[in-house]
Amino acid sequence: MTVKLDVKKQFLSKFQDTVIQGRKLLQSGNHRWADRLLTELYFEIERKEWLDIQKKHQLIMIITNSWWMYLNSLMQLKTKDSKVDIIKYIDGYKRFFSFLSKLDNFYLFNNFTTKLLKTFIKMEDISLSGITKFINSFCVKVSEREEYLKLVELQILLMYIRKSVIPQEFYHFSMEIIGRTIFKIEPSKRSLFLYILLENINLNYQLMEDSEEFVKQINKILQNRLPSYLKNEFSNLNRMTVNERNFMTVLGDLEELIHYLNDIGESSWITVIIKNVFEKLNKYKSFGDAITYIRKFIDFSLDRNQFDIAFKIYDYLEELFMVHTDLGYDNILIELWVEASKKFVEMKEKKYLLQSLEKLNTHLKIPQTIAQIYHYFYTCNFLWQFKSMFFSLEQRDFWRMMFYRVLFEEQDFELANKIIPYLDKDLQEIIPFPRQLYNEVKSFMNDIYSFEDERFAPKMLEENFEIKQMILRIAGSGSISYRMISLQDQIIEGKIFNEYWNDAQIIELFNDIFSSNPEKRFNFSLMEIGKLSYTFLPRTIRNFFKQFQIRALKIVPEIFFILENMTIPFELIYDNNFFLLKYSIGYIIGEPPLGGVTFDYHTDTLDEVKPHDDISVLIIDCTNSINPLKWNESINNKELIFPFFGGTEELNYITNFFNNQEEIKEIVVLSGEYSTRNHIISQLVNGNHSIIHFVGNIFYSKWNPYKSFFLANDNEIVTFYEINQALKQNGNIHPFLFFNSQLFDVKGKKIRNVLRRFGDIMKDFDHNYTTGIIARSIPIFDEETQEISSNFYVNLLKSSSQGVALLKARQECISKKMTLAIEEELKDLKEEEGSVNTDLRNSQAISSFILYGNPWKKLN
Repeated sequence: MTVKLDVKKQFLSKFQDTVIQGRKLLQSGNHRWADRLLTELYFEIERKEWLDIQKKHQLIMIITNSWWMYLNSLMQLKTKDSKVDIIKYIDGYKRFFSFLSKLDNFYLFNNFTTKLLKTFIKMEDISLSGITKFINSFCVKVSEREEYLKLVELQILLMYIRKSVIPQEFYHFSMEIIGRTIFKIEPSKRSLFLYILLENINLNYQLMEDSEEFVKQINKILQNRLPSYLKNEFSNLNRMTVNERNFMTVLGDLEELIHYLNDIGESSWITVIIKNVFEKLNKYKSFGDAITYIRKFIDFSLDRNQFDIAFKIYDYLEELFMVHTDLGYDNILIELWVEASKKFVEMKEKKYLLQSLEKLNTHLKIPQTIAQIYHYFYTCNFLWQFKSMFFSLEQRDFWRMMFYRVLFEEQDFELANKIIPYLDKDLQEIIPFPRQLYNEVKSFMNDIYSFEDERFAPKMLEENFEIKQMILRIAGSGSISYRMISLQDQIIEGKIFNEYWNDAQIIELFNDIFSSNPEKRFNFSLMEIGKLSYTFLPRTIRNFFKQFQIRALKIVPEIFFILENMTIPFELIYDNNFFLLKYSIGYIIGEPPLGGVTFDYHTDTLDEVKPHDDISVLIIDCTNSINPLKWNESINNKELIFPFFGGTEELNYITNFFNNQEEIKEIVVLSGEYSTRNHIISQLVNGNHSIIHFVGNIFYSKWNPYKSFFLANDNEIVTFYEINQALKQNGNIHPFLFFNSQLFDVKGKKIRNVLRRFGDIMKDFDHNYTTGIIARSIPIFDEETQEISSNFYVNLLKSSSQGVALLKARQECISKKMTLAIEEELKDLKEEEGSVNTDLRNSQAISSFILYGNPWKKLN
């Protein structure tokens, strides 16, 4: 679901204001109204279908943290002379947990509730009735979520605190859960399982120093309250002991138990054993040995699709590493969650990826040293890749990724320096000049962490691979695949596994530079945006293009983009030159043909080729230069509603051009009173025209782009669907279509973002009945665009393929501009000034023509 940027900004601004208001209400002690305000804000977030799962989670976490910070502040107000307002404290927590219970996120609820429970346990004057009610209310939620291991843990904890058993529903249910599990285990390992279960509760809540004594106490409390079917199993616990002498034997039994529990479908108990194994290995061996041992169960869990177990292990590792951190920038914690994100990124369910990214962002603090700065941006590049498939990314994600790629992958120091102002202010203050930063980190760049998965390694071409044609497909999901054919007809194809196309920010750069606003948001030239667009490409694709550069290109390589929706103008990508001046480029919008793309295997060079001599041209005027009209009170007269300034000149220019081409044997011009719906449809169905050139206004329908239309001079509409159907009925010839047009919406408002809108129209257009289509991505109509149009047709009529014809037209235009620029500078050059430095101004004209269709096709 697409939503305008200003709607998103308005919602986020309102969200920020509401959060601030809610926090003020909390600080004033007005829990009731703060609760209503923040809860309604949560439901409003959930109602917004255009918010993706990551953004919703981020906004909900802001609300959650507002509550948590407030509740923590209540405890911090405690001094020698003042006590905590217990009523306010309890009411605040009650409303906070009520809010958490509404979220579909048990992980959050469990974390915050467990933190509070551990706080209660440490109190000296704890109320037994109060803690009983709290734990049982927690058990209600746990039971609803079928988190049975947590239910057992809470009930045994309650027994220990009370030193007795309350024979209630939750107690009996927890005993039933233990019984159902334990009788699936062979008798010789049941005591070990029970011992580890009870010991882990002691370790988790740090109840007693001696875990063996804790197990004995729990066994004693349960002695007279155990169900009869469990008495024999618990009676064996008194003979159970685990110490340094027998641990290696016990470890083998525990590992067998882990595998067995997984096999019988009781994998939720595995984390209990893994945590216990760590504690023992850490005690009897070393911290490093313990970490290494339990890490192997991450892949064990993932290989068996037990993603929840794998996440719990990562979560436990974080808890262990946090003990050894100084709360500053910590490479180990960052790399832990980068690894977790990589593991979870390919899952269909994104819950664990989302939680891993949340953890990663938490630990990705402002770096302090040069080495940490490199580590930070290197990680940000991974963060972009992980997020790109599923989430709409933010400006800060985009610029951090771009800074890394521009500086450390492309070594463009000047462009990297221009990116710095768009980074967070805290980062701007610590980054030295890019060249200095690069030189200082170069020595340890090879020592940074990496993934060994060969799918993620940047691919290179074979040394003798000379590119002839390339297909680059970007699916609706953002997945990127490629297929390349060499001059020797070798085929290389593949898919980018570690990054998806997520173009919102790069489109914003193009929209900004092409906007009519005199003040630009971004301080980049068109060439620099082209470089950024090139750097935005996945590294594998960039490697391919770099290898194209080092070969002597005897022919013009063809690049065919298959896009679900129109994205950036790829012609304006810049490596050592703009793509539009190097490659023959074409587009298809929508799904690729079911039979695949079939290339015409011909060699189309930049040399002159044999011209056509029997071409018929149809020129259609839909400039609305006659009607419709509206009354203008200020001039006391009627005026055109949809004026096409320069439309008449465009028509006259193209008509005169074709009249002077010897290859053209017939020209039919539908203009003035002849430009009616019936005449247009009749010519499309019955004519034998190789070229059909439209000049006019297109009225774009966002609800049904294929039904976008021209308004003929008889005030009747001609839709693109009807144009396509008429060409199908004709069937005699597959014409080339040229749309020299500007776009309005159906309400008559002129559209500036023409590229994407026309792409929407082309998405359902059947290209099997045309040679190709050229449309204007920028509504510029001047001498330069006229020159490109005529040069294109000259090359097309001389039997160049349509992609090469457009490439030549652009090259001729830029060559002429360069010649004029040099001549102008030479006029003003003084003898003592030396050589000439040519500053060729950016030309929007050469980039305003987009080819839809196979670039290798020629005119019929």
